[in-house]
Amino acid sequence: MCVSAALLLLAAVSRVTVAVTLPPHTYQTPYHAQVWSCREVLATLMEQELLGCSFTIISVHDDFSAALTPFLVALMITHSRPYQVVSVGGGDDVRPAWHSTSCDVYVIVAKRLLVLSDLLDTDDDSWDWQGRYLMFTSSSSANDLQRLAVTYKLQKTTDVLFFIRGTSDSELAVYTHKMYSKRSLKLLTLWRDGGFVKMVDLFPNKVNDLRGQQVRVLAVNHAPSVFSIIDHLGLLHNVSGLDVKVVQGLGRALNFTPVFHDPGADLWGSILPNGTATGMVGQVHTDDSEMGIGNVFLTEVRARYITFTVPFDFERACFITPAPRPLPTWMAVSFPFTLNVWILLVGSVLGLTVLVPVFGAGLMVRDYQELHSLSASFLLILAQFSNQSTRRPARTPMQVLVGFIMMCGFVVSVFYSSNLTAFMMVRAVEQPYTSIRQIVQSELQVGGYSDFWLAIFQGSANQDVRSLSQKFFRFDNVTKFLQSIISRQGVLLENTKHLEYLQKTFLTNRVGESSVRLMLEECINPFGVGVMLKRNSPLKSSADTMIQRMREAGLVDKFFKEVLQEARGPATQLSSNTDVGAEGINPLTLQHIQGVFLVLGGGMCAAMLVLVTEKAVAAGKYCL
Repeated sequence: MCVSAALLLLAAVSRVTVAVTLPPHTYQTPYHAQVWSCREVLATLMEQELLGCSFTIISVHDDFSAALTPFLVALMITHSRPYQVVSVGGGDDVRPAWHSTSCDVYVIVAKRLLVLSDLLDTDDDSWDWQGRYLMFTSSSSANDLQRLAVTYKLQKTTDVLFFIRGTSDSELAVYTHKMYSKRSLKLLTLWRDGGFVKMVDLFPNKVNDLRGQQVRVLAVNHAPSVFSIIDHLGLLHNVSGLDVKVVQGLGRALNFTPVFHDPGADLWGSILPNGTATGMVGQVHTDDSEMGIGNVFLTEVRARYITFTVPFDFERACFITPAPRPLPTWMAVSFPFTLNVWILLVGSVLGLTVLVPVFGAGLMVRDYQELHSLSASFLLILAQFSNQSTRRPARTPMQVLVGFIMMCGFVVSVFYSSNLTAFMMVRAVEQPYTSIRQIVQSELQVGGYSDFWLAIFQGSANQDVRSLSQKFFRFDNVTKFLQSIISRQGVLLENTKHLEYLQKTFLTNRVGESSVRLMLEECINPFGVGVMLKRNSPLKSSADTMIQRMREAGLVDKFFKEVLQEARGPATQLSSNTDVGAEGINPLTLQHIQGVFLVLGGGMCAAMLVLVTEKAVAAGKYCL
């Protein structure tokens, strides 16, 4: 195909008026009546449907185009419309450069439209998917139009009209195509005697009503986005899930029937070193499918091959980590205070043990003898901090000192006993994982469903996130990997809704205790989740509008809650079991108070050690 002439007259000719009023009998060609009807119908459309548009006239080298094109050019000049003329003919493969504006109309003139099949083979970026195409022909039949209407580009272009000869030379039959249909041709109306026989909408929004046509949708099984059963042909049955409900909602709104297929072993797909896309991305890119769903993240790399709807959900990539382990029960007596508080209390007791004898020695009249020895002083201070009564000092200065020690000891003992009661009734656990750095510094593996995360890790400016690439592990069996998380061997990286689904459905027992923890304190990149579409898909605009309405109405959140309720039934085979009494009673056991006996045992051992030491010292003196 060769461009032999290209004429561009823009708005600069808007003040030039050329009166072209050639009646049919003054332009005698075999096509004179049809040419005049074509001119009239285009003039009517320019005045009623195509106001403010620019025009590209594509004319084939044949006698019908030679007869009609001058009239169309004169029409453009008369109505002061910007236009360009592209004359097509010859054997060279040179494609016209089309200049897109807000309203582009392409008037294609050919004796036989099938000669333009090469024009429909242009690359996707050269085709104006939002343009309006008016095709005038003198010799093409309805069967010829049918062959054109089912071609890939016309199937994805909304506004296409065919004008062919009717029952007489002056009559035009106006056809359009049906999108996503093998029987694509539809007669709209007839042009006869200077007007349309039936007034119809020549440019309806076909995407808003696809008349029940089937649309192929690829879906990756990924809870809670997609649940399905795959047959041997790759068809999905018993399909459900959050993303499925969104697509089914689009189907009801736009009147199409989604047919779900499995994308194969490559799942979402990856980009090979030679630039080829595999999996769902590759299949949608090559038009093997119209849509793709299954927790599809909107990323720049994928956008080079396909496009997306507006996000129906916004997610963060977070981690499921092992649940914090319970602290040893023998440590229960130490739980009420932190290590710093215990150090302060021990230091206070030891300091007061020394202070009281020193203070007593400075009195003018000495108090009773017990307050002047370290051992007696230690027992006095210990009694005050244990809220036990002791002998009252005789001297006023010592009474003041001991009184304040009693007040301090009372507060400490009340705080300790209150907290101890609470800790006896609640299981104390170790500190959980709350940062990516803790995961990096641990020996845990970072598991994921695909290598998609490696590119995210390696492209991050955060050193901790980049370090995750060295710990990343792509697993094949999610059940086995969840068991490894429970056994404290790994963490799972995914979007929060998927992690929440796994935790509530499989990793939480009947009393609400989970064997894993959802770490939300620090996550990786936020992502939009949407529907994957073929680039330049005619569904995008209408799908975007419907998804926005779903979000505004709260339907996406409602869909997610429904999915959780539907999946909650089977449940907890991966969660740990917890023994709870029939009436919910949780009595104190030896495990709760074994720390008390450990303190008692430690004290008895200390007493025995002191006794043995005294005996040894006494025996040594006796020998001397």
